[in-house]
Amino acid sequence: MKTVIEVRNIRKEYITKKHFLTGRTQEKVTAVKNSSFKVEEGKTVGIVGESGSGKSTTGEIAGGLQNPSFGNVFYYGKNIAEMTNEECHDYRKNVQFIFQDPKGSMDPNYTVGDNIAFPLITFDIEKNKKDAMLKVEEMLEKVGLDKDIKNKYPSEISGGQCQRAAIARALAVNPKVIVCDEPVSALDVSIQAQILNLLKRLQKEYNISYLFISHDIGVVNYMSDTIIVMSKGNIVEMGDAKEIFLNPKESYTKKLLESGFF
Repeated sequence: MKTVIEVRNIRKEYITKKHFLTGRTQEKVTAVKNSSFKVEEGKTVGIVGESGSGKSTTGEIAGGLQNPSFGNVFYYGKNIAEMTNEECHDYRKNVQFIFQDPKGSMDPNYTVGDNIAFPLITFDIEKNKKDAMLKVEEMLEKVGLDKDIKNKYPSEISGGQCQRAAIARALAVNPKVIVCDEPVSALDVSIQAQILNLLKRLQKEYNISYLFISHDIGVVNYMSDTIIVMSKGNIVEMGDAKEIFLNPKESYTKKLLESGFF
């Protein structure tokens, strides 16, 4: 089984204070510390942790939205920091994101259809808007939405519908990996289950890999093949999802499960 994304010894530091004359760093915060993992084709790696654990930062680095301070990210064995423009274009197309706030992730000044069509045209998948809109209709139906929703604005549809549209947008470019950053935490419980089941069905149909990030270990366990538990920027435990959920080895993971924090 091929590895799509490999994160190797990444560290992320943010400078919080510089000397006002010399510009030298005086204070910094480390959000992620020496983290490594792999995402294989058609599999889901779940990252779970409390607020401030570094899970979202890790996902953004893996997906290329942030650069690590140290360490490297590889896409099919190629260091993304050393990619040519053509290779980088391919990587950007094949690693998509679904965010926590579906409405906030869409441009409110454009219709749902336009929001989904943008990446199709940006990545030269469709040559004109007419063809792009035909693809938009196909993807909307694929995620369980009426194709007429393409004419509505994000503010005119529900959160659940908007998240389905966000999934359609990510899926439209036929990616290899989707980074799902708290994709259901802003939704009602009944809608959460629908979205999770939709993601699992689409994964089987398209053989997509997911990097699934959540504070809810029950949700992560349901979605994942492998679970990574993070705390204060560190990976404290990593392994088979069911094994970690039922028989955690590390005291921190046990404490979180027993306290019902997630």
